[in-house]
Amino acid sequence: MSQSQSYLITFQGIDELSWTSTAYSKLRRTMKPNLYIEVYVDQKMVAQTGIAQNNVWGDTLTIPQAKESSELLIKLQHKSSLLTDPCFGVVEGTIGHLLSLCEGGESKCVTQLKLTHGLKKSMSDAQGAISASIKASDGGQARQNLLRVAQEDLTRRRIDHDDVLSVPEALTNVAETISNNEDLLKSLGTVINKIQRIADVTLDAVDALAKVHPYADAAWKILSSVQKAYEHQKDTDGAVVALFKQMQDLYSFVGDVESLPGKIEQLERTIVRILEQTTECGLFFREYTDRGFVGRFLGQAVSNRSLMISNLSTTLAQLKNDLNSGVQLHTAFMSSHTRDGVDRLALSVKSDILKVLDPAKMNAAERPMCLPGTRQDRQKEIIEWLMTPSDQNQNVMWLHGGAGLGKSTLATTITEYFRGLQRRGAFLFFDRNSPIESSPSRFICTLVYQLAEHDEGVRSAVSAAMERDPQLATAPLVAQFRSLLCEPLSAASTRVSGPIIIVIDALDECGDANSRQLLLDLLSSPDFAKLPSQFRFLITSRPEHDIKGVLDACEHVNVINYSKASDQDMMVYIKHEIQRTYVKRHRTDELPANWPGEVEIRRLVEYAAGLFIWAATVMKLLFTTEAPVKWLADFLLHERQVITLHDLYKTALLSVGEWKAGETTDTYRRILGIIIVSQVPLTDAAITDLLGLDQDSGRACRTALRRLGCVIQWSEGQSARTLHKSFPDYLTDQSACSSEPWFINVKEHQHALTLACLRVMNDGLHFNMGDLKTSYTTNADVPDLAVRVEAVIPQSVSYACQFWGHHLDQMVPRDPAILDLILNFFEHKFLYWLEVLSLLGEVSLASRTLVSVIKQCPVANSSSKVYAFAQDGLKFVGAFAPAMASSAPHIYLSCIPFAPRASLIKQQYMHVLQNVLTIEIGMDENWPALQQVFNGHTNWVMSVVFSPDGQ
Repeated sequence: MSQSQSYLITFQGIDELSWTSTAYSKLRRTMKPNLYIEVYVDQKMVAQTGIAQNNVWGDTLTIPQAKESSELLIKLQHKSSLLTDPCFGVVEGTIGHLLSLCEGGESKCVTQLKLTHGLKKSMSDAQGAISASIKASDGGQARQNLLRVAQEDLTRRRIDHDDVLSVPEALTNVAETISNNEDLLKSLGTVINKIQRIADVTLDAVDALAKVHPYADAAWKILSSVQKAYEHQKDTDGAVVALFKQMQDLYSFVGDVESLPGKIEQLERTIVRILEQTTECGLFFREYTDRGFVGRFLGQAVSNRSLMISNLSTTLAQLKNDLNSGVQLHTAFMSSHTRDGVDRLALSVKSDILKVLDPAKMNAAERPMCLPGTRQDRQKEIIEWLMTPSDQNQNVMWLHGGAGLGKSTLATTITEYFRGLQRRGAFLFFDRNSPIESSPSRFICTLVYQLAEHDEGVRSAVSAAMERDPQLATAPLVAQFRSLLCEPLSAASTRVSGPIIIVIDALDECGDANSRQLLLDLLSSPDFAKLPSQFRFLITSRPEHDIKGVLDACEHVNVINYSKASDQDMMVYIKHEIQRTYVKRHRTDELPANWPGEVEIRRLVEYAAGLFIWAATVMKLLFTTEAPVKWLADFLLHERQVITLHDLYKTALLSVGEWKAGETTDTYRRILGIIIVSQVPLTDAAITDLLGLDQDSGRACRTALRRLGCVIQWSEGQSARTLHKSFPDYLTDQSACSSEPWFINVKEHQHALTLACLRVMNDGLHFNMGDLKTSYTTNADVPDLAVRVEAVIPQSVSYACQFWGHHLDQMVPRDPAILDLILNFFEHKFLYWLEVLSLLGEVSLASRTLVSVIKQCPVANSSSKVYAFAQDGLKFVGAFAPAMASSAPHIYLSCIPFAPRASLIKQQYMHVLQNVLTIEIGMDENWPALQQVFNGHTNWVMSVVFSPDGQ
C-alpha cells in the first residue's frame, strides 16, 4: 500500500489550443482567454495556477499528502468577467500515472497531457495539450514552495503589508514565525482553566446559568484540542501568540468561584458571546495546526490569514469593552467562516438563479427547544462529535429513538447552538402534517438552497451549476445529488472552513418507505461519504425498518440510540410547566402556595418514565382543566402501569366533552379528520368552509379547537396542527380506538375532503380571481402578488385548487357523486381553476390533477364527458403551461384563442368570454400528434413504453 507524501507539479504551458465550436473560436481570436489551471486530488481542489501569459505559466504547485493511487483531475479554465468561469477541458488520471509519464518523477521530464471532455457537449470545449511535470518532494521543499507561492500571490495582487487593516504591532507580520510556544501554551492553559471553572459552576444549574454551560463545555474541548496540536509544533506564528494573550486578558473576569455565578447571571448574553467567539477562534486555529504550518491555507494569500486574525483580535477587544462596561451584547459575532467584500450585484443575480430551486418552506419559529439544564450530556456528545473531524471518516450522526423522546426538540437546540456560531449550514425538518413540504423529491433542492444561503462559495458553485443546466431543479434526484450537491460542495471546499453543520430532523416523516427509498440510497452511497469533511450531518428519526436497514450498515454513519430522559431532566421540565400553570391560574383558581408539592412532582416524574411527550400531554391537560388541584389528585390515584400514552390521549379527549352520538360529536370528529388528512395545516376559517359549517357551526369549530388545546396547537386565525405525531397514530389505529367516537377512518375522511374541495371550487371560483386591474402585466410584475392573492382568495379555495387531485387519488375509482361534481367543474369552473394555479405559481399541479381525474373514469367508457374533458384539458395545459404560468389573464387572451377549433375546452368557454381574439384562418382543427418532448437524457434511447389509456 503506497504511503502519503507531498508532490510538486509544474505546468509549463498549453500547446495547439483550439475550440471545436467555430463561433467560439472566432470569439477567442478577438478576445484572448485568461487561462488558469485548477488541480483536484480525490475530488478536492488543492492548488491553482496564476493567469497564463501567452499560454505559458511556469508555475510549480504543491500537492500535499497524496498517494500514487490518488485520483488526479486537472481543469483548464478561463477567468471570466461573468458569473462563472468556463472549463475548456480536463485531464484525468492518478498521481502514479502522471509519475510514470514523467519517467519516475524527474522534474526535467515534461509530458503532454491532452484535454478531454465529458458526455455533455459545450461550445467552450477545447483541444490542446498541457505541458506538465511532477516529482515527489519532502516536507521542507513543499513548505518552501508554499511560502514562495504565497509571496508571489501577494506581489501579483499588489498587496503590501502596510495596506493590511491596522492591528496591534504583534499582528502585523504573519509570515514571520517565532519559537515562543511556551508563552502561547501558558496563555492557552490559563484560558482553558478559566473556561473549565465556568463549566463547573454552570453544570448543575438552572435558568440563566444553565444556558451558559453547553457553550463553556464546547469552548473548553475545542481549545484543549488546539493546545495538544501546539504542543507538537516547533514554530508558532507571532500573531497567534498575541491573539491568545489577548484572550487570556479577556478571561480575567473569571475570578473566585463564589462571585462567578453572580457575574454570569448579570452578563449572561455577553459571556455566551465570549464563549462562542472563543470556540470560533479555536476552530480557526485547529484548522491552522492540523495540517502543519501554512498547509491549511493552500491557495490563500498570507494577507488573507493576517486579516482574519486581525478581525478576530478586534472582536475580542470589543467584547472586552462590553464586559467592562456591563453592556449586554454590543459586539457582533466574528466568524472565520465569514468573508467580507461580497459583490452585492453578483449576489443578487445568484439569488435570483437559486429561486428556481423552489425549496420547501422550513419555518422553525414555533419549534420548542430544550429547557436550560436538560439533556446536557447528550448535547455535549453531539456538539463535540459535530465539531471534531472523525478518525473513521464518518460524516453523519444518526440519532434514532421512539416517539415522544424529544428528538426534534434536541435537534432544534443543536441547530440554534450552531446558528449562534454562524456554522449552521442547513436545517431541514419534516412533518407528516405537511406532506408537500416533506416530500423526498424536494430534499436535495431544499438542502442546497439553504447551504447556498449560508455560504458564498457554495452559492457561487451552485449558481454556476444552474447556469450550465437550468433544468437541474426538476431533474431526477440522482442528477440533483451529483450536480447540485456533490460537485458544488467539492468545488467550494477549499474556500470553506469547517465545521458546517446540517441538521435533518424527523427523516421518518420525509415521505413514506416507498417514496424515500431513493433518498436513502443516496444518503448511504459512497459519494455521500466522500462529501468534503467540513460538512457534518446530524439526522434524527424513529428507527423505522427501511431507515434502520440502510443507515445501520453504513461505515460513514455514527449510529446513536436516543434513550429516555433522565429523572433530573424530567424533574426540571415538570417543575417548569407546573410553575407556568401556577403563575397563570393561582389567583383565579385559588391554588395553594406550595402546590402541588415535592411528593406529587416526584410521582409525576416516575410516571413519565423518561417520555417527554407523556409529561407534555399531562402538563397540557393540567393547564387546561377546570379544577387543576382536583384533577391532579385524581390522576395520581392511578397506578403508573395503566396510564399509557394512549390512555392519556383518551383522557384528553374525554375532557373535551361527553362524545354522545349527535351533531357535536360528528363535528368534533370531522374537525380531527380534516386536520389529519389535509396536506397543509388549515386555519379555523378554512376548516369551517371545507366542512360546510354555517356561522353558528363556525363558532362551534373554534370552540372545539380551544377545547382540544391539550392535543391540537391552534390560536384564532392561525393554522391548526397536532402537537405530536403520535396523536394521529392513535386516532387512526383500529386496534387502539376503533370503538371510540373519535376514531378516524382515513379513507372516509379522504372521500369527504374530496367532495368538500369540489364543492368549494364549484361555489367559489369566478372570473378574475386575483382582482387584477390590468392584463398587460405579467404575474412576476404585479406588486405584492402573494399578499394580494392571500387577501382575495380564501385559504379554503386555494387549498381545494391545489390538492383536490391528491385527495381524489386516495379514493375508490368511479364514484358517481364525485364524477357529477367534476363534470360541473369542467363545464363552468375549469379556466378559473387554472387562473388560481397561475396566481399561486402552481400551474404544474394541473396536469397531475387531470391525470388523477382520468384514473377515476370508467376504463371501458372513454366517451364519457368527464373523460373527454380531462383528456382535452391535459392537452390544453401541456400546450399553454408556459403562458399560463407567466400571466393569469393570458389564459383568456392567448390560450383559448389559439387552442384548436375541436378543443372541448375552447368550445365550452369561447362563447361565454367577451372581447376575446377570434382567429379565422390558419387555425388547427385538432391538437397536434406531437404532444410532449422529453429532455434530459444524455445517451441513446434504447426503449420507450407507451400507455394508450394513460393508466
